[in-house]
Amino acid sequence: MATTTSLTTTYAGKEAGAYIKSAFYANETLKYITVKENIDYKQVVRKLVDNITFADDTCDFTPTGTVTLTERVLTLEKFQVHRQLCKNDFLADWQAIEEQNDSLNGSLQDAMIANLLGGIAQRNEYLIWQGVAANAGEYGGFVEVLGADATVNVVSSPVAIDSTNVIAKIGLLVAATPTAVKAAAEKPVIYISQNIWEAFMIANAAAGNGWYTYGGPDMPKSYLGYQLAVCPGMPNNHMVMAQPSNLWFGTNVLSQWNEIKFLDMSDLDGSDNVRFKARFFAGVQYGFGNEIAAYGSGF
Repeated sequence: MATTTSLTTTYAGKEAGAYIKSAFYANETLKYITVKENIDYKQVVRKLVDNITFADDTCDFTPTGTVTLTERVLTLEKFQVHRQLCKNDFLADWQAIEEQNDSLNGSLQDAMIANLLGGIAQRNEYLIWQGVAANAGEYGGFVEVLGADATVNVVSSPVAIDSTNVIAKIGLLVAATPTAVKAAAEKPVIYISQNIWEAFMIANAAAGNGWYTYGGPDMPKSYLGYQLAVCPGMPNNHMVMAQPSNLWFGTNVLSQWNEIKFLDMSDLDGSDNVRFKARFFAGVQYGFGNEIAAYGSGF
């Protein structure tokens, strides 16, 4: 299916300024989970469990205890983003001077590249949490993969969250998280959706914590000392509590996520088309389901 260009303009002649692209939410989740790169297709991640116990001292070496080795497989899928624009579509407006030289205006090229990079980040943020493996162009996100694991500590009977119940519901998530996880050297993070963060700020402001009223999104995000990670791609009314090392995002080469290839087709096929291309690998997985707590439908 060819790229459809919808061009709306009320100005003809010299361009008045830079192109304005749509606003995208960032791929925030990657800041708070473990990113595994240089994976060709799949990576087998081994898990070691050793429940340490003591034994009375003797003169002999007497091995005790049980060491359990299991593994999880982080499998990547390859994706692409292709766009093709016809330079003639921009001939009627501020691109006319540049089109006389059979070239694409630099501001349009830069805007398209920035737009694609922003859109790729936004789409990946969504897929990390809400992706469905059976859908074309998607990989299974955390809601799907965690929801299929009966060992995950799921808070029962989740409801919609607002400022009147947000504190209590976050408390239920923390209570569902195993004590060993909360007491570990690597402290767990509470991953929350955007609407839960907003409800949390409103609740704090109503309780007299006025800095939430004026600080807003720039406020330090924490609850009882646990970091709150606001994940724009997470569906509303969803939360997860886990150690960052227990949630994985895999890819092949990280630089692919910042690489857009541009090709002017004029000298290749005589057309007035220009092409933009990006390719990359992606997938998510986790380590120990029984060390993760989750709140929300689908888990």
